[in-house]
Order: sequence, then structure tokens, then C-alpha cells
Amino acid sequence: MLSRHFLRSKVLQSLYAHAVSDSDDLNVIEKNFTHNIRRLNDLGITQVSTLVYFLEFAKKSIEEAKAKFRPTQEEANPNMRFVENTFAIALSDNYELKKACDYLKINWTNYNDIFRNLYNTFKTKDAYKNYMALETATFEDDKSIIIALFKHIMNYEALVDVFIERNLFWEDDFYQVAQYSLNILKKLDSSFSAASEFPLIYDERNSQEIEDLDFATQLLRKTILSLDENTDIIRHNLKQWEYDRVAIMDIVILKMAITEFVSFPSIPEKVTINECVELSKEYSTDKSKLFINGILDKIHNELRSQGRINKQGRGLFDESFL
Repeated sequence: MLSRHFLRSKVLQSLYAHAVSDSDDLNVIEKNFTHNIRRLNDLGITQVSTLVYFLEFAKKSIEEAKAKFRPTQEEANPNMRFVENTFAIALSDNYELKKACDYLKINWTNYNDIFRNLYNTFKTKDAYKNYMALETATFEDDKSIIIALFKHIMNYEALVDVFIERNLFWEDDFYQVAQYSLNILKKLDSSFSAASEFPLIYDERNSQEIEDLDFATQLLRKTILSLDENTDIIRHNLKQWEYDRVAIMDIVILKMAITEFVSFPSIPEKVTINECVELSKEYSTDKSKLFINGILDKIHNELRSQGRINKQGRGLFDESFL
């Protein structure tokens, strides 16, 4: 589920933290990195749990409205389509999801004011009104409205603040993980039930995801082990800049790129360059992408001429890029 670009970004953050701190215990750095990747599942599960509680809150709200002394016609005879949504019920009943929520001690009951506002505002949406007006609802109709609800919840600032209060480490990853959680929901089909496996953002039941995390962990380790050597390579190619005046983030990106060039024969050089340019756009200054691209071009040519870049199979460089 986690893209290699996202994993590279997490490697970059760990390398930057290492660069600006006194920590030099590689085993601790690596352990913290893998722990933080696995902990993304906690955020994803907590995000999805809002759907389960929203359904509970909606049911309770309908029952409270019916119990009024003088309910309106609509309150006395409510449209139960939303609270009988088959997709939402499947999520609520899923054993693995419930077990994970229990393990994380997720409890939204202290935030009923927020869920009341979410509920009232969601009922004004055209998607909700159109769904409730359907003569009959298919599984895809049920799924579509829950996906619309998830987007509504994940963009509700007051609830996002609650997430950040719960865990400060979630702030940087909240929206990216929300996108991963959304993709998980989109992939669930009508066969999903209480007994189904619940997909995770980082799922160790998937060999490809284990391989991708191993790539990221090795990239982190090998970059740290080659810091001094990579510093010399960068200094040699900085003809118009002073090394100490280059942004630390740019230096870290360059060192990570050099490590990929030299130590990962299956990763195409074009991919490495494009990924590092993208990371510079996300994490460094406006001018960094041009600087990174220019310096990496020089470093790449130097390493190639020295025979230090040996790509194999799909790692062969696309000559059209030269």
C-alpha cells in the first residue's frame, strides 16, 4: 500500500533528523524508522474508526428524535437507509477492525459535539440527499456514500485537531494516510464481511510491502554509513557553491541519491533523480529542484565515468534521459 515515494520521504525525514541531532546510534535510528512505519497503521485504523462511530451516532440520533414528546412526521417515521447501510455495517462488524480499535483503545464518545456537527452538516450535502432519495440502494450506492462521508470527516478541521492532540507524530502524515485509508475503502467489495481480513496501510501479510520496507530501511542504513564518502563527492561537484551554505535538506537529498545510484542496482537512475527532485519540491526551498537536478546530473556523470554505477535488469538507465 505504501508507495516507494512515501517511503523515501520517511527515509529523508529520518536522515534530516540525524543530520541536525547528536544521535549516531544506527540501530536505534533504524528501529525507530521501522516502528514509525508500522505505526502508520494505528493512524489509519483510527481514521476508519470514525465511520463506525458516526454510524452509531446516527442511529442514536434517530432514536432520540423518535422519543421526543412531539416528534415531527419525519422524526416519527425516519428514513433508515443510512443507518442500515450494508457497507457501513460490514465495517462495524468486521472482527479485525474491532479488535484493532479495542487494542488502540479508540473511544469517540467524548467528542459527540464534533460528531453532531459532522452529522448535521453531512445531511445537507447533495450526495446524502440523493442517496436517501433512492428508491432502492445497491451495495455500490452504500459504499459511495460512506466514501463521501469519509472525505467529509477527514476534512473536518476540528476532528483533525483531535487526531493531532492524540498523537503529535500524526500531524505530518495525517492527509497522506487518509488518502491511503480512502484507497483501502474503495477496494473493499461486496464480499467484505465480519470475517474478512481488514487491509492495512503497511501490511506484513504482503511480501511486496515487506520488500519495499526493506528497501527503505537499507536506503536509510547505507546512506548513514556512507555519509563521509558522499560528502566528499558532493563537495567535489559544488563548483559555484560553498558546501556549508547549502541547505541541510538539499545535502541530505543528494546523499540519499548517491546511495541509490551506487548501492541499489535494480533502481533506475532516472527514477532516483526524478524522486529526489520531487522530494526537494516537497521538503526544501523553491530553488532547490533546479539545484538538486543540476548537481545530481554532475554527480551521476562522474560516478558513471568511474564505473561506480552498475545497474542490472530494470535498473538499467534510460538512455533517452541523457
